[in-house]
Amino acid sequence: MLFTEKPTKSARFRDCRSFCETTVRLRTARIPAVCQETGRFIEMFQSISITFNCVEGVLTKIVSLLLLFSVIISAPSGAFAFQDSSDPSEAVIVQAVDVTGSKLLAPASFGFDIDVANVVPCDWGNVQTKVGDKEVITRVHVRVGEDFVVMLPDGQLVSRRANEVQRTDKEFLAEKSTIIAQELLAGELAKFKGMKVKRTKHYVFLYNTSDGFVEATKTILESMIGGVATFVEKQGIETHDPEVPLVVIMFSSDREFQAYRAMPRGVLAYYNMVDNRVVLHEESVFADSRPDLVRGQLLSTIAHEGAHQILHNIGVQQRLSLWPMWLSEGLAEFLAPTSFGRFNRWKGAGVVNDLRMFELETYLQSQYIVGFNGDTITRAVTAGQLDSTGYATAWSIVHYLANNHKEGFNKLVCRMSGLGPMRGMAARPGDPIIENLEHFNELFGEVSPEMETGMVNYLSRLDYFSPVAELPHFVGMATIPNNGQTRKLACFFHTQEKIEEWKQNLNRLFSESQLKSAEWRVEEFKNRETANQAIRHFLK
Repeated sequence: MLFTEKPTKSARFRDCRSFCETTVRLRTARIPAVCQETGRFIEMFQSISITFNCVEGVLTKIVSLLLLFSVIISAPSGAFAFQDSSDPSEAVIVQAVDVTGSKLLAPASFGFDIDVANVVPCDWGNVQTKVGDKEVITRVHVRVGEDFVVMLPDGQLVSRRANEVQRTDKEFLAEKSTIIAQELLAGELAKFKGMKVKRTKHYVFLYNTSDGFVEATKTILESMIGGVATFVEKQGIETHDPEVPLVVIMFSSDREFQAYRAMPRGVLAYYNMVDNRVVLHEESVFADSRPDLVRGQLLSTIAHEGAHQILHNIGVQQRLSLWPMWLSEGLAEFLAPTSFGRFNRWKGAGVVNDLRMFELETYLQSQYIVGFNGDTITRAVTAGQLDSTGYATAWSIVHYLANNHKEGFNKLVCRMSGLGPMRGMAARPGDPIIENLEHFNELFGEVSPEMETGMVNYLSRLDYFSPVAELPHFVGMATIPNNGQTRKLACFFHTQEKIEEWKQNLNRLFSESQLKSAEWRVEEFKNRETANQAIRHFLK
């Protein structure tokens, strides 16, 4: 069954690297961000993050299981439009201060049929407009030139031309969750069989998944709202309860998920900042092989997307604003750790994220050979897109700063919280976002090898539960001649294929003749602990 699991063993990040002078674990397989635009681009851009859970072919190797863990991609290259604003007067943001380096985003990037224009102050508050054949009281979210983006009573954002709205003193009233559910079931969800409804204090769930899955999802998301709000309030940001019911649509199969909105193969879930919904599915091609890992990844993904939805609805991140990718995704990961075990739960804001720690460990172990020069932080901070390792790095940076540079981190979150709608930290596709690095350096000092080493040392002291602790591990052992003596190196991998990659990294430390004279051994062990024991024995 999907909801059974044997507890994994605890592990420390530093255990692996303490075994030898240079202990290495190579990174998991990485899926590049190659998803193509499906339909209108906005369907991708609105998705704050997209998580893969499957690959082509049948699961025949352990490496396939590794693809379960946090392989998250961002929007496709070229899928994001912005307009440079050279005139400072054009950088006015509604109800917010400007953030240096932010760009004016084109409304079409979000799917709005209004002209590119300046974001201008607007004190209209509420406006009346037609939705179908009904007159509805909506709230102005942002004014763009003479046009508007307004929030409907169900939380969706829609664009309206100036002649389509009328200013009103009538109160904006959020739609009741029962009405939202009825309209969705009668409308865009009518073609899906077996849809049910569950309501909680803040959420309305529309689902045809298993009862256990929706109960786990409901418990995690509802428990997160108060904890996330408490954390961000400590950063000096005022929060409020969500103004509208938060909608989560849950499909039992990938086929139904794709029929609702086409997404790249393997996508698990997404949050859409325009319609304000989280959409996900339960089905996984890995369910028969390791249901415990599948469940853990699914619920971790749900918590991640839930964190985005919460931040956009309690006053932290303004909808239609684009934060630095490393902060937006790293903060969501920071706020969304879930536990592994028989009873999955939200662990609390800032608690170690086991899935991210697992992948980060895998990546960083490969870096110990070449050392740390600050490039890992710089690449993540300036990135407009993140691959799987980038997400893990973003989480590690946020975790490190939130605990070791609290004042600067608080200032950064507060600053970005002031970033208004239609503005964002962006660059042309493929270019680094230099302004992100400037904000970072201003608050935390210049990125340096010492900073990166300090971050890694901090991470090495964190306890975490390895999600693959009970899977087989391969140990690579090398005895290398070195200036008349011998030097022993050892590490463990999840696949034998990674040994060649490890040897390539060793080329940076040793000469070709040294490596040719080296003695190499590879042995398989039933789990992480026995692999660790073998390394200790070899290095005696």
